[in-house]
This record gives sequence, structure tokens and C-alpha cells, in this order.
Amino acid sequence: MSKLGKMVLTVVGTVALCATSAVAQAQTIDKKVYFTFSGPVEIPGATLPAGKYLFHLADPNSGRQVLQVQSADGKKVYGMFFSMPAQRPTAPDEAEVRFMETASGSPAVISTLWYAGERSGRELIYPREQAIRIAKATNVAVLTTKTSTTKADDVKSGDLIRVSPSGRETEFAATSATTEPAGRLQHETPVVETPVATSGQSPTPVARTTPARSSLPRTASNTPMLLMLGLGFFAAALALRLSRTA
Repeated sequence: MSKLGKMVLTVVGTVALCATSAVAQAQTIDKKVYFTFSGPVEIPGATLPAGKYLFHLADPNSGRQVLQVQSADGKKVYGMFFSMPAQRPTAPDEAEVRFMETASGSPAVISTLWYAGERSGRELIYPREQAIRIAKATNVAVLTTKTSTTKADDVKSGDLIRVSPSGRETEFAATSATTEPAGRLQHETPVVETPVATSGQSPTPVARTTPARSSLPRTASNTPMLLMLGLGFFAAALALRLSRTA
């Protein structure tokens, strides 16, 4: 291969690598989303006091993906637990959590978490003892394990079942028909930004209308990648033309 040919391959390869890198950096998979609760909320293995929390996938490559709940600033971990994929017929416009109905004065219990623009969400897996208690209190079947567990991180070792309010166990069907999620919903919390102050003015915090998440927004464009690939092909064509006239 001539030196010019090698140069062409190098240019095309470099541009393709840059385009791939740009897309990889834009698309992250931990799916960060914030929720603010006005009262206590129950999650697997813990009860969250009222406040703002960060939910994200701690182990996106795991079959039973691990959800982690942290303080809004990310400095404190309140819970880490397994979940299973859940499907719905229509995608929500905003990220949301769904609660099981509880008695007045009792903490709300999160059933599922859904992401904006996606029909695939996560159903929380509760430790067995906690699941039995929740099922009786909410009159709803709760996802848990066949083996007795008291800690959220123990569910990875057990086969999944649903426990009914009466204590009856049914096998977990991962391929069950999709239905619209039930229960009270709460949307994600917009992230507050502080705009740059103009001369003589104080900055005023405003709420962002675009939800905060680390995954690629639905309105994202592939334009940068296409431009880089186009430049690469243009450089290759120019080099080949020069080689023919040389």
C-alpha cells in the first residue's frame, strides 16, 4: 500500500474513532433522576425521610439491575437494592415513580420507577419480610424472593415471586402482558439553575424545564457524528483525487 493510501486510511479511521468517542461520551446509562418527597417514603430495606433524593442505576450491566438512592448532593447513600425490568404500553413524558396505596399516616411505598420517553422501567424487589408486611398493608402483591431475606442486597440470591396480601406466593412472570402502571404517581424534580447575572442585577434561581438525567435526551441529535464522518469521507476523496493527478 502506498504512503498516500495509508494516509487516507489513517484519516478515515481517526474521524470514525472521534465520532464513536463523541457518541459514547454523550450516552451514559446510569439514568440519574431526582425526586422530592413531602413525607416519608419506603424503599427496599429502608424508609426515606421527607426530602430530595437522587435515584440512579449503580450496576447497569447486571441482569437484575441495582438501583441506588442517594442524597441530592450524592454524598450519602440511603439504599442500594435490586430491581427487575417492567414494561408499559405508553411512555411517560417525565420520569416518575408509582406508589402502592397505604393507610393514612403510613409511609408511601414505591412500586416502580419510570424514565421519560421510555416504556421500560424498573420494579423494585423488596426483602421477603418487608414484602409480606407491605402486601398486607397495601392489599397489593409485592415482588420479592422465595428465600427468607431481611436485607435488600440479599435478594440477588433468591428466585423471584409475588407475595399476595393473604401470603399466597405466585411465580414471577417476566414476560407478562404490559399494562399501564397503577398507583399514585410523582414526577421527577426539575433541577434548579442559577443564571449568570447581568451588570447591576442579582442572579435569580430558575427551574429547568428539561429533566435532569445522565442518559441521552430524546431530542439529542447525531449531527456532530455525521459532520465528522462527512469530513472524513471528504478528506479521503480529496486524497484519492490528488493521488490520481500526481
